[in-house]
Amino acid sequence: MRSFIKIVKEELSLIIEDKSILLTCIIAPIFYAFFVGSIYKEKDVANIPIAIVDHDHSSLSRKVGQLIDSNEKIEVIGAYSNLNAALFLFNSLDVQGILIIPNDFEKNTLNLEGSTVELVLNNTKFLTSNDINKGVQQVMLTVAGGVRLSYLISSKVPSALAQQQAQPIMPVVKSIYNATNNYGDYLLPILLVLIIQQTLIIGFGQSVLHELTHFKTLSDPKLNFFEFIKIFSAKGLYYFVLYASIFFLFYKVIFPYYHLDFKGSEFLHFLLSSFFILAVMIYTTLLGTFFKTAIGWTEIMAFSTYPLFLVSGYSWPIEAMPKGLQVFANLLPSTPYFTVFNKLATQGAELVNIKSEVIHLMLLLILGYLMLYLRFQFIHKKRSAAAKVSAIVSSN
Repeated sequence: MRSFIKIVKEELSLIIEDKSILLTCIIAPIFYAFFVGSIYKEKDVANIPIAIVDHDHSSLSRKVGQLIDSNEKIEVIGAYSNLNAALFLFNSLDVQGILIIPNDFEKNTLNLEGSTVELVLNNTKFLTSNDINKGVQQVMLTVAGGVRLSYLISSKVPSALAQQQAQPIMPVVKSIYNATNNYGDYLLPILLVLIIQQTLIIGFGQSVLHELTHFKTLSDPKLNFFEFIKIFSAKGLYYFVLYASIFFLFYKVIFPYYHLDFKGSEFLHFLLSSFFILAVMIYTTLLGTFFKTAIGWTEIMAFSTYPLFLVSGYSWPIEAMPKGLQVFANLLPSTPYFTVFNKLATQGAELVNIKSEVIHLMLLLILGYLMLYLRFQFIHKKRSAAAKVSAIVSSN
Protein backbone atom coordinates (compact mmCIF):
# COMPACT_ATOMS: atom_id res chain seq x y z
CA MET A 1 0.00 0.00 0.00
CA ARG A 2 1.21 3.48 -0.81
CA SER A 3 1.93 5.76 2.13
CA PHE A 4 0.01 8.99 2.77
CA ILE A 5 3.10 11.08 1.93
CA LYS A 6 3.71 9.18 -1.30
CA ILE A 7 0.10 9.77 -2.42
CA VAL A 8 0.44 13.48 -1.62
CA LYS A 9 3.60 13.69 -3.74
CA GLU A 10 1.93 11.80 -6.58
CA GLU A 11 -1.04 14.15 -6.51
CA LEU A 12 1.22 17.20 -6.67
CA SER A 13 2.92 15.74 -9.75
CA LEU A 14 -0.47 15.00 -11.31
CA ILE A 15 -1.71 18.57 -10.75
CA ILE A 16 1.47 20.03 -12.28
CA GLU A 17 1.54 17.65 -15.24
CA ASP A 18 -2.18 17.47 -16.03
CA LYS A 19 -2.99 20.79 -17.68
CA SER A 20 -6.72 20.03 -17.53
CA ILE A 21 -6.75 19.87 -13.72
CA LEU A 22 -4.42 22.85 -13.47
CA LEU A 23 -6.62 25.02 -15.68
CA THR A 24 -9.87 23.85 -14.07
CA CYS A 25 -8.87 24.31 -10.44
CA ILE A 26 -6.57 27.33 -10.55
CA ILE A 27 -7.17 29.39 -13.70
CA ALA A 28 -10.89 28.78 -14.27
CA PRO A 29 -12.23 30.04 -10.88
CA ILE A 30 -10.47 33.38 -11.25
CA PHE A 31 -11.19 33.74 -14.96
CA TYR A 32 -14.89 32.96 -14.64
CA ALA A 33 -15.24 35.12 -11.56
CA PHE A 34 -14.22 38.17 -13.59
CA PHE A 35 -15.90 37.00 -16.81
CA VAL A 36 -19.31 36.23 -15.27
CA GLY A 37 -19.01 39.07 -12.78
CA SER A 38 -18.40 41.61 -15.53
CA ILE A 39 -21.89 40.87 -16.89
CA TYR A 40 -23.38 42.13 -13.62
CA LYS A 41 -20.76 44.76 -12.79
CA GLU A 42 -23.22 47.54 -13.64
CA LYS A 43 -25.85 45.93 -11.44
CA ASP A 44 -28.36 48.78 -11.37
CA VAL A 45 -30.52 49.56 -14.41
CA ALA A 46 -30.91 53.23 -15.38
CA ASN A 47 -32.22 55.37 -18.25
CA ILE A 48 -34.65 52.76 -19.53
CA PRO A 49 -36.14 54.25 -22.74
CA ILE A 50 -39.92 54.67 -22.99
CA ALA A 51 -42.24 56.61 -25.28
CA ILE A 52 -45.33 58.62 -24.34
CA VAL A 53 -48.39 58.82 -26.55
CA ASP A 54 -50.18 62.00 -25.47
CA HIS A 55 -53.73 62.25 -26.83
CA ASP A 56 -54.62 65.08 -24.43
CA HIS A 57 -51.87 67.66 -25.12
CA SER A 58 -52.63 69.39 -21.84
CA SER A 59 -50.41 71.01 -19.24
CA LEU A 60 -51.14 68.12 -16.84
CA SER A 61 -50.22 65.45 -19.40
CA ARG A 62 -46.97 67.29 -20.15
CA LYS A 63 -46.28 67.53 -16.41
CA VAL A 64 -46.77 63.76 -16.10
CA GLY A 65 -44.20 63.25 -18.87
CA GLN A 66 -41.71 65.55 -17.13
CA LEU A 67 -42.12 63.77 -13.78
CA ILE A 68 -41.61 60.36 -15.37
CA ASP A 69 -38.54 61.59 -17.23
CA SER A 70 -37.11 62.90 -13.94
CA ASN A 71 -37.06 59.34 -12.55
CA GLU A 72 -33.42 58.18 -12.59
CA LYS A 73 -34.38 54.77 -13.97
CA ILE A 74 -36.55 56.02 -16.85
CA GLU A 75 -35.76 58.13 -19.89
CA VAL A 76 -38.59 59.50 -22.05
CA ILE A 77 -37.16 59.56 -25.56
CA GLY A 78 -40.21 61.04 -27.24
CA ALA A 79 -43.84 62.14 -26.92
CA TYR A 80 -46.08 61.13 -29.80
CA SER A 81 -49.64 61.88 -30.90
CA ASN A 82 -49.84 58.66 -32.90
CA LEU A 83 -49.73 55.22 -31.27
CA ASN A 84 -48.37 53.60 -34.41
CA ALA A 85 -45.18 55.69 -34.27
CA ALA A 86 -44.56 54.59 -30.68
CA LEU A 87 -45.37 50.95 -31.50
CA PHE A 88 -42.77 51.03 -34.28
CA LEU A 89 -40.12 51.98 -31.70
CA PHE A 90 -41.49 49.40 -29.26
CA ASN A 91 -41.45 46.56 -31.79
CA SER A 92 -37.92 47.44 -32.87
CA LEU A 93 -36.93 47.38 -29.15
CA ASP A 94 -35.83 51.02 -29.20
CA VAL A 95 -38.15 51.60 -26.25
CA GLN A 96 -39.13 49.19 -23.50
CA GLY A 97 -42.51 50.72 -22.71
CA ILE A 98 -45.25 53.03 -23.95
CA LEU A 99 -47.40 55.23 -21.72
CA ILE A 100 -50.71 56.16 -23.36
CA ILE A 101 -52.47 59.26 -21.96
CA PRO A 102 -56.12 59.47 -23.14
CA ASN A 103 -58.19 62.41 -24.36
CA ASP A 104 -59.67 64.64 -21.64
CA PHE A 105 -57.05 63.39 -19.18
CA GLU A 106 -56.60 66.79 -17.54
CA LYS A 107 -60.31 67.63 -17.58
CA ASN A 108 -61.43 64.35 -16.02
CA THR A 109 -58.61 64.30 -13.50
CA LEU A 110 -59.16 67.86 -12.26
CA ASN A 111 -62.90 67.21 -12.00
CA LEU A 112 -62.12 64.10 -9.94
CA GLU A 113 -64.04 62.01 -12.46
CA GLY A 114 -61.12 59.65 -12.91
CA SER A 115 -59.03 58.89 -15.96
CA THR A 116 -57.36 55.70 -17.17
CA VAL A 117 -53.84 55.66 -18.55
CA GLU A 118 -52.42 52.59 -20.31
CA LEU A 119 -48.91 51.26 -19.94
CA VAL A 120 -47.51 48.86 -22.55
CA LEU A 121 -44.45 46.95 -21.32
CA ASN A 122 -41.86 44.60 -22.79
CA ASN A 123 -42.09 41.87 -20.16
CA THR A 124 -39.41 39.72 -21.74
CA LYS A 125 -37.05 41.94 -19.75
CA PHE A 126 -38.72 41.68 -16.38
CA LEU A 127 -36.13 43.80 -14.57
CA THR A 128 -36.62 46.83 -16.80
CA SER A 129 -40.40 46.38 -17.06
CA ASN A 130 -40.64 46.23 -13.27
CA ASP A 131 -38.69 49.48 -12.90
CA ILE A 132 -40.85 51.23 -15.53
CA ASN A 133 -44.04 50.01 -13.87
CA LYS A 134 -42.95 51.19 -10.42
CA GLY A 135 -41.76 54.56 -11.71
CA VAL A 136 -44.98 55.30 -13.64
CA GLN A 137 -47.19 54.20 -10.75
CA GLN A 138 -45.27 56.43 -8.37
CA VAL A 139 -45.78 59.44 -10.65
CA MET A 140 -49.50 58.70 -11.07
CA LEU A 141 -50.01 58.42 -7.32
CA THR A 142 -48.14 61.72 -6.83
CA VAL A 143 -50.22 63.49 -9.50
CA ALA A 144 -53.47 62.07 -8.13
CA GLY A 145 -52.56 63.17 -4.62
CA GLY A 146 -51.64 66.66 -5.84
CA VAL A 147 -54.95 67.03 -7.71
CA ARG A 148 -56.98 65.97 -4.67
CA LEU A 149 -54.98 68.33 -2.48
CA SER A 150 -55.60 71.29 -4.81
CA TYR A 151 -59.32 70.47 -4.95
CA LEU A 152 -59.63 70.26 -1.16
CA ILE A 153 -57.73 73.51 -0.59
CA SER A 154 -59.92 75.28 -3.19
CA SER A 155 -62.92 73.99 -1.20
CA LYS A 156 -61.64 75.90 1.87
CA VAL A 157 -60.43 72.76 3.68
CA PRO A 158 -57.54 73.62 6.05
CA SER A 159 -54.17 72.78 4.54
CA ALA A 160 -53.17 70.18 7.18
CA LEU A 161 -56.52 68.40 6.93
CA ALA A 162 -56.44 68.62 3.14
CA GLN A 163 -53.05 66.88 3.04
CA GLN A 164 -54.37 64.14 5.30
CA GLN A 165 -57.50 63.61 3.20
CA ALA A 166 -55.61 63.78 -0.11
CA GLN A 167 -53.24 61.00 1.01
CA PRO A 168 -55.03 59.10 3.80
CA ILE A 169 -52.55 56.23 3.52
CA MET A 170 -48.85 56.96 3.06
CA PRO A 171 -46.84 53.79 2.42
CA VAL A 172 -43.21 53.83 3.53
CA VAL A 173 -41.16 51.13 1.80
CA LYS A 174 -37.83 50.22 3.37
CA SER A 175 -35.69 47.82 1.33
CA ILE A 176 -33.43 45.60 3.40
CA TYR A 177 -30.91 42.85 2.46
CA ASN A 178 -30.94 44.27 -1.10
CA ALA A 179 -31.37 47.99 -0.63
CA THR A 180 -30.79 48.82 -4.28
CA ASN A 181 -33.39 46.22 -5.30
CA ASN A 182 -31.34 45.03 -8.25
CA TYR A 183 -30.91 41.51 -9.52
CA GLY A 184 -27.12 41.65 -9.70
CA ASP A 185 -26.66 42.02 -5.95
CA TYR A 186 -28.98 39.05 -5.44
CA LEU A 187 -27.64 36.70 -8.11
CA LEU A 188 -23.92 37.45 -8.47
CA PRO A 189 -22.75 36.18 -5.02
CA ILE A 190 -24.27 32.75 -5.61
CA LEU A 191 -22.95 32.61 -9.18
CA LEU A 192 -19.47 33.18 -7.78
CA VAL A 193 -19.95 30.38 -5.23
CA LEU A 194 -21.36 28.17 -8.01
CA ILE A 195 -18.15 28.73 -10.00
CA ILE A 196 -16.12 27.50 -7.02
CA GLN A 197 -18.35 24.45 -6.59
CA GLN A 198 -18.35 23.35 -10.24
CA THR A 199 -14.61 23.81 -10.82
CA LEU A 200 -13.96 21.79 -7.65
CA ILE A 201 -16.31 19.01 -8.82
CA ILE A 202 -14.76 18.85 -12.30
CA GLY A 203 -11.11 19.19 -11.19
CA PHE A 204 -11.18 16.87 -8.19
CA GLY A 205 -13.37 14.44 -10.13
CA GLN A 206 -10.65 14.17 -12.80
CA SER A 207 -8.17 13.33 -10.06
CA VAL A 208 -10.53 10.68 -8.65
CA LEU A 209 -10.96 9.10 -12.10
CA HIS A 210 -7.19 9.14 -12.62
CA GLU A 211 -6.76 7.19 -9.39
CA LEU A 212 -9.47 4.68 -10.24
CA THR A 213 -8.37 4.10 -13.83
CA HIS A 214 -4.57 4.48 -13.58
CA PHE A 215 -3.89 2.74 -10.27
CA LYS A 216 -6.98 0.47 -10.44
CA THR A 217 -7.52 1.22 -6.75
CA LEU A 218 -10.86 -0.52 -6.40
CA SER A 219 -9.49 -3.64 -8.09
CA ASP A 220 -7.11 -4.36 -5.20
CA PRO A 221 -8.69 -7.23 -3.20
CA LYS A 222 -6.63 -6.29 -0.12
CA LEU A 223 -7.98 -2.72 -0.06
CA ASN A 224 -10.23 -1.89 2.90
CA PHE A 225 -12.39 1.18 3.40
CA PHE A 226 -9.88 2.80 5.75
CA GLU A 227 -7.14 2.58 3.10
CA PHE A 228 -9.60 3.82 0.48
CA ILE A 229 -10.40 6.92 2.57
CA LYS A 230 -6.70 7.45 3.26
CA ILE A 231 -5.92 7.53 -0.46
CA PHE A 232 -8.59 10.06 -1.29
CA SER A 233 -7.89 12.14 1.81
CA ALA A 234 -4.27 12.46 0.67
CA LYS A 235 -5.38 13.33 -2.87
CA GLY A 236 -7.99 15.77 -1.58
CA LEU A 237 -5.60 17.65 0.70
CA TYR A 238 -4.40 19.95 -2.08
CA TYR A 239 -7.91 20.64 -3.27
CA PHE A 240 -9.16 21.45 0.21
CA VAL A 241 -6.33 23.92 0.85
CA LEU A 242 -6.62 25.37 -2.66
CA TYR A 243 -10.37 25.94 -2.51
CA ALA A 244 -10.29 27.25 1.05
CA SER A 245 -7.78 29.78 -0.30
CA ILE A 246 -10.04 30.55 -3.27
CA PHE A 247 -12.95 31.21 -0.91
CA PHE A 248 -10.67 33.53 1.06
CA LEU A 249 -9.68 35.33 -2.16
CA PHE A 250 -13.31 35.70 -3.22
CA TYR A 251 -14.36 37.05 0.18
CA LYS A 252 -11.47 39.51 0.43
CA VAL A 253 -10.96 40.57 -3.20
CA ILE A 254 -13.70 39.52 -5.63
CA PHE A 255 -16.68 40.49 -3.46
CA PRO A 256 -15.32 43.96 -2.62
CA TYR A 257 -14.42 44.46 -6.29
CA TYR A 258 -18.08 44.04 -7.25
CA HIS A 259 -19.30 46.01 -4.20
CA LEU A 260 -21.21 43.00 -2.88
CA ASP A 261 -22.48 42.72 0.68
CA PHE A 262 -20.40 40.49 2.92
CA LYS A 263 -21.75 40.58 6.44
CA GLY A 264 -21.82 38.08 9.25
CA SER A 265 -18.93 36.42 11.05
CA GLU A 266 -15.93 35.80 8.81
CA PHE A 267 -14.98 32.83 10.98
CA LEU A 268 -18.42 31.32 10.48
CA HIS A 269 -18.17 31.94 6.74
CA PHE A 270 -14.85 30.10 6.45
CA LEU A 271 -15.90 27.29 8.78
CA LEU A 272 -19.07 26.54 6.84
CA SER A 273 -17.28 26.98 3.52
CA SER A 274 -14.77 24.34 4.70
CA PHE A 275 -17.57 21.92 5.53
CA PHE A 276 -19.10 22.65 2.13
CA ILE A 277 -15.79 21.86 0.37
CA LEU A 278 -15.54 18.56 2.26
CA ALA A 279 -19.12 17.63 1.37
CA VAL A 280 -18.58 18.41 -2.31
CA MET A 281 -15.38 16.32 -2.35
CA ILE A 282 -17.10 13.36 -0.71
CA TYR A 283 -19.98 13.38 -3.18
CA THR A 284 -17.51 13.86 -6.04
CA THR A 285 -15.60 10.75 -4.93
CA LEU A 286 -18.86 8.81 -4.64
CA LEU A 287 -20.11 9.83 -8.09
CA GLY A 288 -16.67 9.27 -9.61
CA THR A 289 -16.93 5.54 -8.90
CA PHE A 290 -19.77 5.36 -11.45
CA PHE A 291 -17.65 6.73 -14.33
CA LYS A 292 -15.08 5.02 -16.53
CA THR A 293 -13.22 8.00 -18.01
CA ALA A 294 -12.28 11.53 -16.98
CA ILE A 295 -13.63 12.86 -20.28
CA GLY A 296 -17.08 11.42 -19.59
CA TRP A 297 -16.99 12.92 -16.09
CA THR A 298 -16.05 16.37 -17.37
CA GLU A 299 -18.74 16.35 -20.04
CA ILE A 300 -21.53 15.40 -17.63
CA MET A 301 -20.44 17.71 -14.79
CA ALA A 302 -19.92 20.69 -17.10
CA PHE A 303 -23.54 20.46 -18.23
CA SER A 304 -24.82 19.94 -14.68
CA THR A 305 -24.05 23.49 -13.55
CA TYR A 306 -27.32 25.15 -14.50
CA PRO A 307 -29.61 22.26 -13.42
CA LEU A 308 -27.88 22.09 -10.04
CA PHE A 309 -28.36 25.82 -9.59
CA LEU A 310 -32.04 25.66 -10.56
CA VAL A 311 -32.89 22.91 -8.05
CA SER A 312 -30.83 24.43 -5.22
CA GLY A 313 -33.80 26.54 -4.11
CA TYR A 314 -32.07 29.85 -4.69
CA SER A 315 -33.80 30.92 -7.89
CA TRP A 316 -37.03 29.02 -7.26
CA PRO A 317 -38.52 27.89 -3.91
CA ILE A 318 -37.97 24.20 -3.24
CA GLU A 319 -41.51 23.98 -1.83
CA ALA A 320 -42.90 24.86 -5.26
CA MET A 321 -41.05 22.01 -7.00
CA PRO A 322 -42.44 18.51 -7.63
CA LYS A 323 -41.96 16.15 -4.66
CA GLY A 324 -39.29 14.12 -6.43
CA LEU A 325 -37.22 17.22 -7.17
CA GLN A 326 -37.64 18.39 -3.57
CA VAL A 327 -36.06 15.16 -2.32
CA PHE A 328 -33.23 15.45 -4.87
CA ALA A 329 -32.64 19.13 -4.00
CA ASN A 330 -32.35 18.36 -0.30
CA LEU A 331 -29.65 15.78 -1.03
CA LEU A 332 -27.39 18.42 -2.61
CA PRO A 333 -24.79 20.16 -0.37
CA SER A 334 -25.38 23.37 -2.34
CA THR A 335 -29.01 23.58 -1.15
CA PRO A 336 -28.31 24.32 2.54
CA TYR A 337 -25.02 26.08 1.79
CA PHE A 338 -26.51 28.61 -0.64
CA THR A 339 -29.15 29.47 1.98
CA VAL A 340 -26.53 29.75 4.72
CA PHE A 341 -24.28 31.88 2.54
CA ASN A 342 -27.09 34.25 1.58
CA LYS A 343 -28.24 34.70 5.17
CA LEU A 344 -24.69 35.33 6.38
CA ALA A 345 -23.51 37.57 3.54
CA THR A 346 -26.60 39.75 3.01
CA GLN A 347 -28.52 39.52 6.28
CA GLY A 348 -25.65 39.30 8.75
CA ALA A 349 -27.20 36.23 10.36
CA GLU A 350 -25.70 34.53 13.39
CA LEU A 351 -25.34 30.81 14.07
CA VAL A 352 -28.69 30.62 15.86
CA ASN A 353 -30.43 31.95 12.71
CA ILE A 354 -28.95 29.30 10.42
CA LYS A 355 -29.00 26.33 12.78
CA SER A 356 -31.33 24.18 10.67
CA GLU A 357 -29.29 24.74 7.47
CA VAL A 358 -26.02 23.96 9.29
CA ILE A 359 -27.52 20.73 10.66
CA HIS A 360 -28.72 19.92 7.12
CA LEU A 361 -25.20 20.41 5.74
CA MET A 362 -23.66 18.27 8.51
CA LEU A 363 -26.19 15.48 7.89
CA LEU A 364 -25.34 15.52 4.19
CA LEU A 365 -21.65 15.28 5.10
CA ILE A 366 -22.36 12.17 7.21
CA LEU A 367 -24.72 10.76 4.58
CA GLY A 368 -22.01 11.19 1.94
CA TYR A 369 -19.55 9.13 4.01
CA LEU A 370 -22.19 6.46 4.61
CA MET A 371 -23.12 6.20 0.91
CA LEU A 372 -19.42 6.11 -0.04
CA TYR A 373 -18.90 3.25 2.43
CA LEU A 374 -21.86 1.31 1.02
CA ARG A 375 -20.68 1.96 -2.54
CA PHE A 376 -17.17 0.73 -1.65
CA GLN A 377 -18.55 -2.44 -0.03
CA PHE A 378 -20.77 -3.12 -3.04
CA ILE A 379 -17.89 -2.77 -5.53
CA HIS A 380 -15.49 -4.73 -3.31
CA LYS A 381 -17.91 -7.65 -2.89
CA LYS A 382 -18.80 -7.64 -6.58
CA ARG A 383 -15.14 -7.81 -7.63
CA SER A 384 -14.30 -10.37 -4.95
CA ALA A 385 -17.09 -12.57 -6.22
CA ALA A 386 -15.90 -12.11 -9.79
CA ALA A 387 -12.35 -13.01 -8.72
CA LYS A 388 -13.57 -16.21 -7.05
CA VAL A 389 -15.51 -17.22 -10.14
CA SER A 390 -12.46 -16.53 -12.28
CA ALA A 391 -10.29 -18.60 -9.94
CA ILE A 392 -12.73 -21.53 -10.11
CA VAL A 393 -12.87 -21.37 -13.89
CA SER A 394 -9.06 -21.26 -14.07
CA SER A 395 -8.68 -24.25 -11.75
CA ASN A 396 -11.04 -26.30 -13.88
